[in-house]
Amino acid sequence: MINYNHFYYFWIIAKEGGVTAACKRLRLSQPTLSAQLTQFEKFIGSPLFERRSRKLILNDKGKIVFEYADSIFRKGKEMIEVLQDSSLKDIIKLNIGVAISLPKKNIHSYLKIPLAHRKVNLSLVEGEQAKLLENLKINQLDIVLSNEPAPKDIKGFYSHCIEKAPVIFIASPDYKNLRRKFPLSLQDQNLFLPTHPAQVRTSLDMYLANNQVKPRLKGEVQNTEMLRVIAVSGHGVVAIPRSSVSDLIKSKEIYIIGDNIDVFSEFYLITTEKKVSNPVVKDMLKKLS
Repeated sequence: MINYNHFYYFWIIAKEGGVTAACKRLRLSQPTLSAQLTQFEKFIGSPLFERRSRKLILNDKGKIVFEYADSIFRKGKEMIEVLQDSSLKDIIKLNIGVAISLPKKNIHSYLKIPLAHRKVNLSLVEGEQAKLLENLKINQLDIVLSNEPAPKDIKGFYSHCIEKAPVIFIASPDYKNLRRKFPLSLQDQNLFLPTHPAQVRTSLDMYLANNQVKPRLKGEVQNTEMLRVIAVSGHGVVAIPRSSVSDLIKSKEIYIIGDNIDVFSEFYLITTEKKVSNPVVKDMLKKLS
C-alpha cells in the first residue's frame, strides 16, 4: 500500500521546487523530510528528481507520479470544500436501480417525485433485476424500480406495487379497422408480444387461446421501447402496457386495437425495509401507490 503521507510530501516538494522550501510550508525539519522522500522513492523503485542548481527538478517518472498526486490531492481539497458548503448540509443522496426491462416512459414518471425535491442528489443505475437486488442488499442502492416483484424465495426484500397498468393491443393508423371485430380481427395478423414480465406474457397467451384466435406471432420483444417503435412503424399489432404509450395514443401516432382484456402489467418499488424510513422514498410510495 502506498504511504499517502510520503506521497503528499513528494507533491509539496515538487510544487515548491525543493526540500528547503517544502520544509517551511510543512513545518518539518530538513532531515525528516529528506528521509521521507527517500523512503517514497524507494517504494516507487527509482529516483523522481534531478538536482539542478540547488533545485529539484522532476524526471520523467517523477512527472508521471506528480500528475497523479496533483489530481488526487486537488480532488481531496475539492471534497472538503463541498462538504463544508452549508447549502449542501441537508442533501439526501438517493441511489436508484432501474430494471433494464422497465419502460423508459414509466421511469420518467416515477422519477418526477424525487427530482422535485430540491435537496435530493439522484444516482441512477440500470441493469438486470438480479444484479440490482444484490446491490440493494449490500446497501449500494436505496431502491429498485422494476416491472417484476422481487422473487418470493429470496428473503429480505419488500415489493411495493406502485402502478397496475392495463395491457392493450395497439397498431399504426393503417390497422385501426381491426378494432371493430377485436379480438377475432387478430386472426393471421402480425403480432408482437412482450417477453417480460413472464406473468403478463402467460396471461396474453391465455387470452388469445380462450378467444380461439391465432395471430401470426411475428416477434417476442423484451424492450418496451422497441415495441413502441414497431407499433409506430406499422409492422403489426403490439401488446403493451397502456401507460407506456399514452403519449403516442394522444398524438394519434398509434390507435388502440383492443383493450379491457383484463391483463395488467404491475410496476414495483423494491426496498429492504417493510416500513420505509427514507423520506423521499416514503413520498414516492405515498404518491405513486
